[in-house]
Amino acid sequence: MQLHFVGTGSIFHDRLSASALLDGKLLIDTPNGSIKAMRRSGIDPAVVDICLITHFHADHFFDIIFLLMEQGLLRERERELVLIGPTGFAERVAHLFEISYPGTWEQVRPRVRARFVEFGHEGGEWSGDGYRVQALRVEHTTPIALGYSITDAAGTVFGYTGDTVLCPSVERLADTSAALALDTSFRTSKVGHMGLDDVERIADDHPGLTLFPTHLGEEVTGSDRPNIVFPEDGQSFELGPGGLVPDNG
Repeated sequence: MQLHFVGTGSIFHDRLSASALLDGKLLIDTPNGSIKAMRRSGIDPAVVDICLITHFHADHFFDIIFLLMEQGLLRERERELVLIGPTGFAERVAHLFEISYPGTWEQVRPRVRARFVEFGHEGGEWSGDGYRVQALRVEHTTPIALGYSITDAAGTVFGYTGDTVLCPSVERLADTSAALALDTSFRTSKVGHMGLDDVERIADDHPGLTLFPTHLGEEVTGSDRPNIVFPEDGQSFELGPGGLVPDNG
């Protein structure tokens, strides 16, 4: 599994807002500027086949418009684009188009072959295109926020918390993942977000688990835990069933 960090920052940071891409085709969150960032990294947004949204805050969601226009305005997909997120996903997309590009969604939707998969408070599971995706409810400031566990055909399990405080779903992701990207907005948890202290506690409890802090605030700059790896915007990693694959180059 190839993990590419499109962005790693929180709102008030010069890093791009947090987003990740798996194997060039499974995108997690579409924050402001993420589609242009993919282009700058040489990634064609049109090759994304699955998009997971953690919640509907602007810094995680608003570029969904541009992903969909990349995929359905100037071209037409030959197969479905699977869009997975909280309940109300399809309605939110239609509303964003209405206030930004009125009348455009009616043109784009049939050409992009959008298939919405929505999960509520209980979470849920979807399988397809070589992946098994489990959605878990996490605790943020929105009515529904989701973390995800993504398993590929080789058995590699990647976890992504989205924005959340430390909660049972985060603990479950830590127990079951080979590598885990975690909300690390502050040095200590506050306002619906985890802190570096939470991440370091997980690192101590799971010494064999690779942890990638993301959604970073400016005050979070590093850690002495050997299994915590701070990614940069645009950086890629190779993951296997045992976790991070060392770069021998």
